[in-house]
Amino acid sequence: MKSLNALLVALLVFATSYPQNPVKPKSDEDGTVVKISTDLVQIDVTVTDKNGKIVPNLKAEDFEIFENGQKQTISGTNFLFRTVGGATASGSGSVSKSNSKTPTAVPEPVQRSSIHRTIAIVLDDLNLSFGSIYQTRKSLRKFVDEQMQPDDLVAIIRTGGGVGALQQFTTDKRVLYAAIDKLRWNPASDVESLTSVSQNDSDITDRFRREGDSVAGGSGKQTTVVLPGDNAHNKKDADVSRNSNSQERGIYAQTSLGALKYVLSGMRSLPGRKAMLFFSDGIDIGNPSTKSRASSVYDYLQDVAEMANRSSVVVYTFDAKGMRSMSIGASDSTYEIIDGHRAQKETMRTDDFRNSQDGLVYFANRTGGRAFLNSDNFNFGIERALNEQAGYYLLAYVPNGESFDPAKRKFNKLEVKVRRPGLNVSYRSGFFSADEVTPVQSDAQKLANVLLSPFVENEIALNINALYADDKTDGPYIRSFLHIDAKNLKFADDGDGWKKSTFDIVAAAFGDNGLPVETKESQYTIKTKGPTYEAMLDRGFVYTLPVPLKKPGVYQFRVAVRDIATGLIGSAQQIVEVPDASKNSLILSNIAVEDVSNETWLNIAQGKVGSGPGQVRVPSTLLYDTVLRRFPAGSVLRYGCEIYSSTKAPILELETQASIYRDTTLVLGGSIKKIDVSNRKDQRRIALTGALTLAESLAPGDYVLHLTVFDRAANRAATQIFPFEVVK
Repeated sequence: MKSLNALLVALLVFATSYPQNPVKPKSDEDGTVVKISTDLVQIDVTVTDKNGKIVPNLKAEDFEIFENGQKQTISGTNFLFRTVGGATASGSGSVSKSNSKTPTAVPEPVQRSSIHRTIAIVLDDLNLSFGSIYQTRKSLRKFVDEQMQPDDLVAIIRTGGGVGALQQFTTDKRVLYAAIDKLRWNPASDVESLTSVSQNDSDITDRFRREGDSVAGGSGKQTTVVLPGDNAHNKKDADVSRNSNSQERGIYAQTSLGALKYVLSGMRSLPGRKAMLFFSDGIDIGNPSTKSRASSVYDYLQDVAEMANRSSVVVYTFDAKGMRSMSIGASDSTYEIIDGHRAQKETMRTDDFRNSQDGLVYFANRTGGRAFLNSDNFNFGIERALNEQAGYYLLAYVPNGESFDPAKRKFNKLEVKVRRPGLNVSYRSGFFSADEVTPVQSDAQKLANVLLSPFVENEIALNINALYADDKTDGPYIRSFLHIDAKNLKFADDGDGWKKSTFDIVAAAFGDNGLPVETKESQYTIKTKGPTYEAMLDRGFVYTLPVPLKKPGVYQFRVAVRDIATGLIGSAQQIVEVPDASKNSLILSNIAVEDVSNETWLNIAQGKVGSGPGQVRVPSTLLYDTVLRRFPAGSVLRYGCEIYSSTKAPILELETQASIYRDTTLVLGGSIKKIDVSNRKDQRRIALTGALTLAESLAPGDYVLHLTVFDRAANRAATQIFPFEVVK
């Protein structure tokens, strides 16, 4: 099999190089609302009143559709008003404030059917000033805290952060908080929020002339010599300097648009009502009729807008500069600027400011969204955008043959009107006529694409629990326990009653920029027979996969399995966090658990369990229990982890406390216990074990084990949790 890391990177880069065929419209269960084919053109339309609220009670006869100026007949059978759950309350700015950095239940795999909205938040850090980055970070944290809903699939992506995109979409707020925390001003962009007002050669020369004339007798007689064309020369120098800055901004803009096109291409396969929130200090598209860097940006922006329309993504743009005064301020260098030039400088600044907004307005309007300009309250714009996505109309019509003939017309312009007065309508501006080609994917590409997807594949049932630990020699790593349902694998006869199955296992840890940090791949063959084979079919089996992760941070850890004989694929994923050991802190590994009966626990406590003479041998279920996380009421939950000191100082006064919660209710509060560490060989790395009895009265459902460790001597503490389920 081709190297996994190379294949993942290749697919990330390759993803924008091919589009897909438009398909014949079908049921809208997948959330894709723009379908364009030779049989039917179906578009989504948002209608709002003057207060920005969705208008839900319109009928097909209330609309008119024009393609290239020609009125079309709306299909009544395809007319539909759809609502999407999770809209924020208008004017509230807050719905469900919850900090999900710490899970409180057994994490459920993300299913396509559970997603109502897919939201890509793209920060144009190649074109964002320092101040814009700061303000945007605050707004995004508020969005995750208060405006994001449980059924939202969200990604926070930087245009300068690499090619990772699709695999960054998640419902887990911990990943989004980590992405926000990593947002930094990109010094390579060298962008200012406003065009700086300062002196130039023309200003200085003009001032010397005028002041020299004034000083020479006060007569106003000109004493300096003006060379022919001198003023024109100075103006040319100023224009050259200005155009040079425009060229540089244009290069960054095209780079950012390339990243946008990649993200939009990846969103094509995602479900739900899809929106992109694009934060930038602006895109200057200039005059499209002239040949300039800005006009090249305009041409490319057209392609990106078309990709958004083909991917059914509505784009909302935010001018991250916010509200700004165009007047000269204290931060401007005005010493050598004469009074006669101040108004000119402010006019130039205003023109540059407005030009930077033109691309944002064009991009949003072309995709059926809107541009939010001249406001410092980004969360109001986010709320408005999300509310607009809460309800929309599907309009369809049968096109004529010329609509898809690129020789006659490259682009088909759409116009939608609402007959009722006082309403605002938003829709996509049109579609291109060119047909597209769908490539054939190899088995290796399919497997890699499963890893890139935010959704799990269930052709082979998998469960995962990836645990952080720190090896004394090799450092931090993730030890992944992967439970594979053997009933989904193909076992072939191998003679003498033996059964054999071969499958590929691939794993990748994706960093905050969506790129694979570590990857592993292997091919594994199982050969078994008799009772062992029957037990494997009944219980499945656990595969242990260690993956080194040296750098602290939050990672998306994903594993996929492919049966060689059938090609069936299963996948699983989990958020893992590697703590920062450079800080003066106490660190716990993740918790491993084992379910034992009360009788077995008494034997363990009395030292009767083991492989020595006179001891009772009890088969361990540690691997199964740690990954499946299901325990019957009345049993004993036995747990273990490791304690690490991030400093050279030993852990001298150690205490622990284990408790069990259901939601926020304390079910079992364990007492604080002192642990004697004086006889431990390595007092900076200590193994800890304990047990809690799950009462017979516990109702089935989700619970969380909280394990807290205190280092009283160094005044430090650390907590680790283990979500699990109590079953009958």
